[in-house]
Amino acid sequence: MGQSQRASSGRHFGLVVDDKEAVRRALAETDIETSPGPFLDFYDPWGNRVEIVGYDNVQFSKAPNVLRGMGLTHLSESAQAIKELAEKGMATY
Repeated sequence: MGQSQRASSGRHFGLVVDDKEAVRRALAETDIETSPGPFLDFYDPWGNRVEIVGYDNVQFSKAPNVLRGMGLTHLSESAQAIKELAEKGMATY
């Protein structure tokens, strides 16, 4: 049973995934309409905008031991994300 509220651009959350294109395919297979534009966004039944973000575009760093502990050593940030972190003085590489 969903809410009766209308969609609102104010309600938004991001979901970080390791394979954004797999999510795009799954959404298409289930006929979930994505929002136009450069991002992979869609609205859930309650009007929340869900933004799918690929891990490689996330601008944060985890220490190598934390990644190992999480079983995520196969993931890495894109060169662009690393460059942007370095420009902010936040790179750990």
